[in-house]
Amino acid sequence: IRDVPEIVACWSVGGGVDYLLKVMARDIDAYQRLVEGLLEREIGIDRYFTYIVTKIVKEEVALPLADLLPASA
Repeated sequence: IRDVPEIVACWSVGGGVDYLLKVMARDIDAYQRLVEGLLEREIGIDRYFTYIVTKIVKEEVALPLADLLPASA
């Protein structure tokens, strides 16, 4: 996963799935080729679910650190 440039983020999560991947691909065909390549590697993927972003509602690149730190006295 670390060596696949189209996978821009990977999180280990609790609940109904083990990992959540953020993938950036040129189009659906490129994405499908990526997934098929991962499945062919037999790295332990039993099943996968795909959710496609259709519209960005909010995307922050800067973290609101000032809001998270305690107020100075």
